Amino acid sequence: MNKFLATAAILLLTAGTSLAGAFNFPSDDPVATVEIPDSWKPSETDYGYEATSPDGGTYISFDAAGAEDTEEVIKGVFTFLEENGVTADPASQTESKGDQNGMPYQTLSWKGTDKDGPVTIGVGIVGISEESLAIVTYWASTETEEKNNPDVNKMLESIKPAE
Repeated sequence: MNKFLATAAILLLTAGTSLAGAFNFPSDDPVATVEIPDSWKPSETDYGYEATSPDGGTYISFDAAGAEDTEEVIKGVFTFLEENGVTADPASQTESKGDQNGMPYQTLSWKGTDKDGPVTIGVGIVGISEESLAIVTYWASTETEEKNNPDVNKMLESIKPAE
């Protein structure tokens, strides 16, 4: 009986947590890895992975780029946002730089709108190696952004070079 109660307690404690899978990207020649919660239903893209929060309010993607295709990948990010009706307010642009897991990063963020209302938009570039970058695209409803930020931050903190 005690074994049953202990097992039940563990299941209850972990029921609220969503498991995360580690994804190497791109899958054909991995340069980086990221952990994405299963509840975000990650799916493979041409250059990496994308996922959407369970409430549908936050989108994030992780794409790899090298010297030969960085421009193409970044153009693809802005084309994707435009095709999805995401419009940034250029006057709201902010920039940040730093170091994460020993890798340099730079982000550009904007306030904007999509078909459902106000959003936050972000594009980040993480220097995985001298030859490779991870491009992170972020688009979140301002209504659900705060709720989804803990998962987003865990994903961002999990980016590292592929082994």
